[in-house]
Amino acid sequence: MKWGILSTAAIAKKALIPALHRAEDAEVDAIASQSGKEKEAAEEFGIPKAYSSYELLLADEEIEAVYIPLPNHLHKEWTIKAAEAGKHVLCEKPAALKAQDVEDMITACKQNQVYFLEAFMYQFHPQHERVKQWIEEGAIGDVGLVRASFSFNFNRDSNNIRLDVNKGGGALWDVGCYGIHSALHVLGQKVKSVNAVAHIDDKFGVDTTAVATLMLEDETIVQVDCSFDAVPRNEYEVIGTKGMIKVHDAYRPDKKDHQGIVTIQTENGTEEMIIEGDQYRLQVETFMNAIQRQESFVDYHRETVRYIEVMEDLQQLL
Repeated sequence: MKWGILSTAAIAKKALIPALHRAEDAEVDAIASQSGKEKEAAEEFGIPKAYSSYELLLADEEIEAVYIPLPNHLHKEWTIKAAEAGKHVLCEKPAALKAQDVEDMITACKQNQVYFLEAFMYQFHPQHERVKQWIEEGAIGDVGLVRASFSFNFNRDSNNIRLDVNKGGGALWDVGCYGIHSALHVLGQKVKSVNAVAHIDDKFGVDTTAVATLMLEDETIVQVDCSFDAVPRNEYEVIGTKGMIKVHDAYRPDKKDHQGIVTIQTENGTEEMIIEGDQYRLQVETFMNAIQRQESFVDYHRETVRYIEVMEDLQQLL
């Protein structure tokens, strides 16, 4: 499958393009930038075609699928344009800033008979399936609490889009969404109510530290904390009546040689497992395989809409 990349964003260069090179039956055929960096990126990654606009790339009939790592507020516009150009779409998270926008994106892709997937890469690492299996088997009893954390520090003096309130900036949209999504993904529950508190940066007007609390339909409590002002963490815990599970590198095991470390503590003792998986490559291959086999992505779409609805509600509370 021939891929086009809309933008020379850091996530594309550091993660997705290398993953496409590692994936089976994937070829990065073109890259586009509206900032004049397309030729440099094409040369760096051995990409045959470099376009000075996204429209030119979408007009390339050889391109079958596109990856969209544009700023959050542009995801809807370019997903729909890509769909109308007949391209399958892998769109960086969050898919959009409103659930209705996600619905519109999915509808546009269906109408143009192309596939759409939000690029929440973490979920394709096999460690999460192991967690779900333990929960379903009753290994930790009845789940009553989930805690998730994702944080890091970065230079505020840089021109960082994470600090732009008009473009979907803030810690909750950037990293807090992982905790929300993973809790719903692992437990498969709907949300009854939400609450949130946050520190809002005086200069930029975005949340730089936030804590969100969800009550799920079975009254499980989920607490998610995220921050631009804390030591690096990316983990979650699932706590039950008979034990608990901790996923130590829940969202970025790719930074640890693709190795996820999962600890389960039960009445019989504590066990630690190392589970390997190239989540970015697996994401790409899952996407391409579904297209080839004409499999449904309705479950992924439902999950995306569900957590974006929660994110919208939380944003109203900040």
